[in-house]
Amino acid sequence: MQLLLFTSGFLSIALYHTQHQVPIYHRKFHKSKLYLYLHIITGITEAVRYRLHRFTNPEETAILPQPLDVVSCFVWSWTSLALVKTLRRGHPLTTRPPYQAAACLRPIISLISFIWSIPSLHKVSISTLNSFVYARLAIFFFCHTPYIGSSSSGSSSYGTIYAISIPLAATLSVHESRVPGASVVFVFATVYVAGLNRWVTGKSRLLRESKGEGVSKYEKMLVSGLIRMGFVELEELRIVEGLKELQRPVYDEYVEDSVKVV
Repeated sequence: MQLLLFTSGFLSIALYHTQHQVPIYHRKFHKSKLYLYLHIITGITEAVRYRLHRFTNPEETAILPQPLDVVSCFVWSWTSLALVKTLRRGHPLTTRPPYQAAACLRPIISLISFIWSIPSLHKVSISTLNSFVYARLAIFFFCHTPYIGSSSSGSSSYGTIYAISIPLAATLSVHESRVPGASVVFVFATVYVAGLNRWVTGKSRLLRESKGEGVSKYEKMLVSGLIRMGFVELEELRIVEGLKELQRPVYDEYVEDSVKVV
């Protein structure tokens, strides 16, 4: 029964998201449909396989990832970093880090779980995927209740709703694994990623202003590599890489006015 409820709920939200949100993301934000579909499919594959294994083997409490799970996790993380690199919804300074932290941590803990047979890490990795569902439920809840006030235009309140829902859903999903310390580690990782984005932004500006003088080639390579992966604030990313996703104005209810033309 639990498997049926989870699968039907997860797939319903995933199918709705695929049919309605993928075209919107592709049209408004110039996101690759291939990345979007791969991101959704790999997440569903991991989540369903884990719960199907629990259903067919109820006596087995220690579930370990299989090679397909590890590969799916790496593809999920790769597409997640690609999609969040130019994410403008919510408050980018605080909305992007939870996505980035999850994209970095999941393949690491999945691979460690596979190599050293640590089922608790696999459980955390799979639980993190539930944030996809929780975020949509939180957005729906806050959009249809008076707990977060709306502005006259509505855009600011929706942006705030998105900014609150994403980190809240991510932390809740990690906590759901019931693995001691997992949610604390995730919160600290998110804070670290936010700080990393600020550091890279500052270093990138310094490199542009000084034209690279007095900076070692290794530091330049590090900053350049992190920028390519998206670990930098959007305004600096727009200046450095000139991505078309950040050059054009975007009109979306979840995008704050201050970042519509970033």
